[in-house]
Amino acid sequence: MESKQPSGHTKAPYSRRTLLGGLAGGSLLPGALVAQAGGAPHAASTRLLEQLRTRFTFQISVDVSTLPQGLAVAAAALRGGVQIVEMGTPLLKNEGVVNVVPAFRKQFPQALLLADMKTMDGGASEARGVYAGGGNIIDFLALSGVDTAKAVCAVRDEFRRAGELPRLAFADILVPHQGPAAKAAEAALRMLDAGVDAVGIHLQSDARRADPKLIDNDYLGETARAVFDKVGRRAPVQVVGGLHGAQAKGLARAGLRAFVISGNLGQPDTVTRYNLPPAQIESLVAGFIAGVSGA
Repeated sequence: MESKQPSGHTKAPYSRRTLLGGLAGGSLLPGALVAQAGGAPHAASTRLLEQLRTRFTFQISVDVSTLPQGLAVAAAALRGGVQIVEMGTPLLKNEGVVNVVPAFRKQFPQALLLADMKTMDGGASEARGVYAGGGNIIDFLALSGVDTAKAVCAVRDEFRRAGELPRLAFADILVPHQGPAAKAAEAALRMLDAGVDAVGIHLQSDARRADPKLIDNDYLGETARAVFDKVGRRAPVQVVGGLHGAQAKGLARAGLRAFVISGNLGQPDTVTRYNLPPAQIESLVAGFIAGVSGA
């Protein structure tokens, strides 16, 4: 397990990507403005949403148990080209939101930070903790329902009014639980109607390990394409859940643009690779991104 804090030299590449510096200022990308409560547009959130919907964006799931390892994995993945760092649920639960989010913000001041909270209740409180610590995006479970979605979005709007940084709310649609594809698409519409900015189609890790045929039969890809066909012109659709390169390339050819790299680091298996040396993590992430971006 990597135990050292990543050194300051890891921060240099971030200025060459469209991260917080570019999103907090400059001209708007084409597309509808994202409004705060009260009707005023929130420019940085609008730009980020357009980027997620129309351009290739890649996120790393930092699903480790300790903060030092999490920072090391995130640094390697950022060097490999990801634009979003996901502070994973195991890390947030083991080390605590109040510790993890500020530590990631301090170490990566220009990175987009997403907290995968897996919230099922108490959405307002959990969203507040993420945003107050410096997080840009909270990811909660669509299974929690419309009331939780609205509670999360109300806090998001509060933080949009208070500053220029992008603040978004994502709803994670877990499959196969919220499948088949038509059911997942209906869940996506409910979340977007409740005010959520984007949806993720997430093949649950326990399910894919228990039934490898879910990967072999491209259950995730089939569901993601159906949801994208339904809502892709309206909002970003992320895909997550052990994606490998060939799957992601197929989805990219179908028009999807937002991909999450899990612990398999884009390889066609369920092996977790967070313990690899940072240079190998960086290489695998860069290879996945290059392959999908060129699809």
